[in-house]
Amino acid sequence: MNRITQILNIKHPIVQAPMSWLTDAHLVASVADAGGLGFLAPHAGQTTNPSSNQEVLERMRNEIRKVKALTDKPFGVPFMLSYDLSLIPLMVDLLIDESVPVVLDNGWLDPAIYAKLKTAGIKIICRLPNPNLTDALKAQKLGADILVLTGFDEGGTLPMKEVGSFSVLAEFVGKVDLPIMLAGGIGDKKAVQAAKALRAEGVWVGTAFIATTECRSHQKVKEWIVNATANDLLLFRTEPYYYRSLPTTLAQKCFEMSENGASRSEIAVVMNAGTRMRLGMLEGDFDNGYVSVGTGISQIDKIKSVKELIDELMS
Repeated sequence: MNRITQILNIKHPIVQAPMSWLTDAHLVASVADAGGLGFLAPHAGQTTNPSSNQEVLERMRNEIRKVKALTDKPFGVPFMLSYDLSLIPLMVDLLIDESVPVVLDNGWLDPAIYAKLKTAGIKIICRLPNPNLTDALKAQKLGADILVLTGFDEGGTLPMKEVGSFSVLAEFVGKVDLPIMLAGGIGDKKAVQAAKALRAEGVWVGTAFIATTECRSHQKVKEWIVNATANDLLLFRTEPYYYRSLPTTLAQKCFEMSENGASRSEIAVVMNAGTRMRLGMLEGDFDNGYVSVGTGISQIDKIKSVKELIDELMS
């Protein structure tokens, strides 16, 4: 037991990151039953883009209720589900109505939202997209329960500065009172041990969960992750800063545009992040989609069950 397991009421201080299109009630409940905390994500359980904000809300409400039907253990949901920021207050109300135990703030840091969630007794994890001490201290003052620090080793939307995960962690430890989780490059128990040695109290894991049997990612994606290493990844500029992907046809094009001086906005149009993540990672279309993973793939050598993964990471 440590502060994170006590705050979240879980057995192991490990969180399955919210990964657009790749989460659903089955994955999240499996993580919960294995002793960790799972997060639903934008498009959880879906195969098509929503047609309205109302559909976004109803889809998430249904997926939350599916999780509750599968497990009685805690789980989480972010309150930012789309680029339409007008959806945030509606999503906050939904999370309170559904008594979701844990909510993720991706650096929005709105005092009114924090006050509302705290009044409802909901735990708040704050994950800063660009770790900095000013925002970390603000999150602490607003009442965040846990701080997630993300290094450049992560998958998905990368931070603005190319600072590795362990360097980010070393900079913050001892300067904030919140318990810290480390995100980026956590692929095996050695990485967990290294994070603990640098005084992180938990780990935030994405890519390793993509390669589990319970994840809805395409089987070809799981097999590629197992057979690839960090040296296979392509890093390219896009909005807001950087992305990395296994070398799909689309990723090769984005990489070449980046190398040849195309603007971030031009690359972002070709990348078409939301739709083409679905094509690549959910449907296994490596011509028209991309496969966003972190550098921790070098440590992943087998498709495992969620329980096997968590037991190994925490051994």
